[in-house]
Amino acid sequence: MDIAEKILLVLHFVGIGALFSGFFYQLKQWGEGMKVNAGILHGAWLMLATGLGMVGVLQAANGDEQVNNLVLVAKSIVITAVFFVAYTYNKKEVTPTWVVPAIAGLTTLNIVFAVVWGIVS
Repeated sequence: MDIAEKILLVLHFVGIGALFSGFFYQLKQWGEGMKVNAGILHGAWLMLATGLGMVGVLQAANGDEQVNNLVLVAKSIVITAVFFVAYTYNKKEVTPTWVVPAIAGLTTLNIVFAVVWGIVS
């Protein structure tokens, strides 16, 4: 279980990197209107899939330790919102100006939840 947890965590970090690299790629178009590119969409999808996988592995592996379900629910809601916003605006030629910064902000919030709150206590 420890190996599966580490693999899922590394893939989760790859998803974060893909999402943020897609965001930083769009920064040069800040004034003209940014688009949700494939990096943002696939990074959000990878973060959602590996996050749900890590929840299952953590619940199964940590029988003696408490898993903080409040943090898991908050993180799941945030990354699901990120994925659906990215999926909704992926193929649009013109997106509202709030979409890409909101995706980056929600992803940062998700990272803050993971760092500030402990998932396993």
